[in-house]
Amino acid sequence: MPNSVPSAGTLLLAAARYLEDELLPTLEGYHRFQARVTVNVLRIVERELRLDGPPNEAAAATGNALADAIRAGEIPIDAALAAQLRQGLGEALAINNPKWTHTERPA
Repeated sequence: MPNSVPSAGTLLLAAARYLEDELLPTLEGYHRFQARVTVNVLRIVERELRLDGPPNEAAAATGNALADAIRAGEIPIDAALAAQLRQGLGEALAINNPKWTHTERPA
């Protein structure tokens, strides 16, 4: 018998669709805004699950150290580093707000 329990991503999308399509049109003001924020959060979490998961703490620490070194002028930004930074930014935007990128990364 196949697994009949929907995946976490499917459940998150269903919750976001309900809020956006059915509940949001009935709300005004503060509650409409909070529902919109909630929809965005649910969609971000779904994309994190689908697109490799959230960054781990070690990767975040490395990224922060790299940013500090670039700001301090310790690491020059050459073409290779610029390409890596663009790729990392594109991956982050695919999760956080894919409308800011031309395409989402494939699942």
